[in-house]
Amino acid sequence: MTDTLGKPPFFATDPAPRRAFYIFAAVLGLCAVAIASYFALASYFLRTEAAQTTERAQFFASSIDDALTRLEHLPYVLSIDESTLEALVSGNTEKLNPILADIANRAGAEFIYVLDLNGKTVASSNFRDADSLIGNFYTFRPYFRDAVAGAAGRFFAVGVTTGRPGYFIAEPVRDAEGKIHGVVAVKIGFNDLSRALSGSGELVLVVDERGVVLASSEPDLIYGYMSPLSDGNRRTLEEQQQFGNETLFPLDWAPESERRARLDGTAYVWTKAFLEEEDWSLHLLSEVRNSRRQALLYVAGGLMTLLLLTVAASIYRAAQLRNALTISNADRHRLTREIEERHIAEKKLASARTELAQKEQLAALGQLSASITHELGQPISAMRNYLVAEEIAADAGPNELWPRLSGLLDRMQRIVDQLRLFGRTSATIATNFTVQDTVHAAVQLVQHTARDAGTEIVLELPEDAIAVRGGPERFEQVIVNLLRNAIDATHGTDGAKVRLSMSVEADDVVLTVADNGPGLGELNIDDLSKPFFSTKPSGKGMGLGLAISGQIINEMRGTLHAENNVPHGALFRITLPKTESVDA
Repeated sequence: MTDTLGKPPFFATDPAPRRAFYIFAAVLGLCAVAIASYFALASYFLRTEAAQTTERAQFFASSIDDALTRLEHLPYVLSIDESTLEALVSGNTEKLNPILADIANRAGAEFIYVLDLNGKTVASSNFRDADSLIGNFYTFRPYFRDAVAGAAGRFFAVGVTTGRPGYFIAEPVRDAEGKIHGVVAVKIGFNDLSRALSGSGELVLVVDERGVVLASSEPDLIYGYMSPLSDGNRRTLEEQQQFGNETLFPLDWAPESERRARLDGTAYVWTKAFLEEEDWSLHLLSEVRNSRRQALLYVAGGLMTLLLLTVAASIYRAAQLRNALTISNADRHRLTREIEERHIAEKKLASARTELAQKEQLAALGQLSASITHELGQPISAMRNYLVAEEIAADAGPNELWPRLSGLLDRMQRIVDQLRLFGRTSATIATNFTVQDTVHAAVQLVQHTARDAGTEIVLELPEDAIAVRGGPERFEQVIVNLLRNAIDATHGTDGAKVRLSMSVEADDVVLTVADNGPGLGELNIDDLSKPFFSTKPSGKGMGLGLAISGQIINEMRGTLHAENNVPHGALFRITLPKTESVDA
């Protein structure tokens, strides 16, 4: 039966591609949410803008109505004034000029002037100016024709004389019988109105019934027309000279819906309001990109907030990870210390076990050696006595009769002597003794052996008595063992020499035994102190001397150290604590 399970996709087992996939999915989802939020917010802000612009458009329309009707009472008041009628009837209109100038100045009108029935200006508030209206005829203006016909005249036009746009209001001047003798006209300047619209911060167009822009917050749009002018309208405008020398031009205007339009390629929210006094309309345009920009700012703000929260969360997470890592490192260091302490304890335990095993082995060997020396001591003595008796009877010298047998007995005796030394129990009471005296006694014991081996023993001892605490006899055994080992090591060496020196270092007494033999090689004091370890040929020793010596020095709270001497040979160093005086 074959395994039909498919191999899992790579990103399902490898964490790096899986993490990258999740990050890509998160970024893609965030982009989708951001785009959807942008369009939703843009639509919301456009609806809000459309709702708000209706009120603002109506407000602008009312403000313009107020501006147009602000002085509508003034021509009527002047038309019913007796001095106006008297000046027109008598023809003496010069006295009206200063009066009209003062009234225009106080009322804020651009011009106030009086026309006779022929349309000639006979009195004007700007009579002192170079472009005075006096003497000019305005029979072609609709406001004059309406006033002569007995009605109030209203009309927007660009001044033929001044070239400035304005709104004209005219009233007929009647006598008591109702006969019309002339017309009083007031001009309200439109430049101030355009400047007021410019300060609103909105794009506002005031358009007449033909679609021509009369006033705007954008001066470049004034006198543009939003829809094509018919031939009849063009002839009427030329006859009335409504726009003077100004050139009308088409606007790049394209309505897209009831509330949306484009002007010069820019999309706007379009709100339309109508004036009450004239058949004019007011167009309030708010750029669509403002709402889109606002939506984009909201989305960017949301993304920035999300980014800041993500960064803050990352910083907080990093701080937590650093804290956890610090705790982990502390635990790791503590665990490492505990492991090291455990290793040290295990080494100490192993060393203690080894030392205990060696001591138990030495104790067992001590009991065994005591038994052996007891059992072999008497037979060896008897055999030596028999040999001596035979040598005496044969009148032979020592070891001449049976030299090989005598050598065997000497070898057996040396082994028994070492076993006897090893098996001796330490019952010595520790005392303070002079080191020099013990050293001299030990040298006396090995002097004969050194002389036979041709080895020179050199002593370098201080003259002042130096004392240590311990068993002098057992310490003497240590010195004898070290000297004999050094003598054996230098056997057959030219200029064989063993140097024993002593010094005081701080509170310690240091004794060194140095020779010029072959040295220790790669061996150290641990190797040399093992029981039954020996570098001597078979029969020359049992390898117990240094083990016993090390034990004796340890009992005296000292150390025994071995190393290769410079330039050749071996050096053994004994360090013992110094005492103040020698026991009496």
